[in-house]
Amino acid sequence: MGSQESDSFEIESKHKELVDSVRVMIDKLENPIVSEQCIYRAPLKVRGINEAAYTPRVISIGPFHHEDERLKSMESLQQIKLIYLKSFLDRTKLKLEFCISELKARETKIRNCYAENIQQKSDDFVRMILIDSCFIIEHFLKYYKADQWRESDPLFLKPWLAEDVAQDLILLENQLPFFVLEGLHNLATKNDPDLPSFLQITFRYFKALNQQATKYDVVSVRHFTDLLRTFYLSPSRIFQKRSEVGSILEHLYCASDLVKSGLEFRENKTNKCLLELQYVEGVLTMPRLDISDRTEIHLRNIVAFEQYHYPSETYITDYLKVLDFLINSERDVDILIHKRIITTLLGDSNEVATMINHLCSNLIQPNMNLQYLLICKQLNEFYEEPIHKWKTSMIHDYFGTPVKIATSIAAIVLLILTLVQTICSVYPLIKGT
Repeated sequence: MGSQESDSFEIESKHKELVDSVRVMIDKLENPIVSEQCIYRAPLKVRGINEAAYTPRVISIGPFHHEDERLKSMESLQQIKLIYLKSFLDRTKLKLEFCISELKARETKIRNCYAENIQQKSDDFVRMILIDSCFIIEHFLKYYKADQWRESDPLFLKPWLAEDVAQDLILLENQLPFFVLEGLHNLATKNDPDLPSFLQITFRYFKALNQQATKYDVVSVRHFTDLLRTFYLSPSRIFQKRSEVGSILEHLYCASDLVKSGLEFRENKTNKCLLELQYVEGVLTMPRLDISDRTEIHLRNIVAFEQYHYPSETYITDYLKVLDFLINSERDVDILIHKRIITTLLGDSNEVATMINHLCSNLIQPNMNLQYLLICKQLNEFYEEPIHKWKTSMIHDYFGTPVKIATSIAAIVLLILTLVQTICSVYPLIKGT
């Protein structure tokens, strides 16, 4: 034992500097509170497909893009942030010292919301959170009371800039915890009880994205990306049951193949929830998907959020996976456009197909909701039933165009007349015998 202890002492002495440095690293290690994490960087293998979809264009919010030199060059917005901070303090009559003290008291909780260790010093971090929070609160409130600010606010005077700011505010990597914004806003309501809640103000700001008119009083959100996902979810909650881990959609025939087999695609005009797919007796009903130059950004950030935060509730990812199978080429897109299931401002069906096919690339999907798995199983069975292909082939070959219809009817009439003539010729002979 003595020799072992001696050898151990010699080894430790020999590598003392290295041992000490590793011990310092271990001692500094903080166990992350995973349950509080809700703000993430997009996974590298997903981010690499379209980096611009996760990167703010004009304004950084929170720590992830705070040091981005490209955004620091937007001097006008940096100035607007400070103008809005002053506006917040003047409007609320809150002392700057008080606001900083409130944020300092919540600093650890705020840091825990980010899924990586934020290296900023305490003062720098709190300063950033205060300036960014007050900017958002004032910007949203000015939008809520737009008539009062339309001719004087620096963002209202630059609609293109306001649009880019709104786009940046929904990016997953560009978020502040919602409780921070709500908390600072609530401090102001003590001096102005007529102010609406911050959730009401937020819903007004993102009204154009709330296609289902979801009510603000029935949701709980962690940040704006989470709210955007909520806007897409089904109010009927038909997706509570999910398959076992490993049971996912492995195959589904594309739209053009399904149409050839006789399947009918039909737009659901009464339901605006994209996730509400229905299949009944050869008819697949789908709500309309409106595609613009913003659609990919919205969907990519929601999907990235689901990957981290809702790995067993990937409802939007499930929908996009089904759509990915249905669309293999621009021909499939054209079918869905013709049926009004897709509308697009991109102007190119091939561009739509490429976007849809790339949305689910490099994703981990442990399971899928059972509703979709059942629908896809029924669609595959419909396609593989020979009689459906035969009926469709007959209709296409003989009744596909007005000329074919006229020719087919003429042939049938001629066949009937020939049969009648034959019967008339044979009948007297049979009767005579």
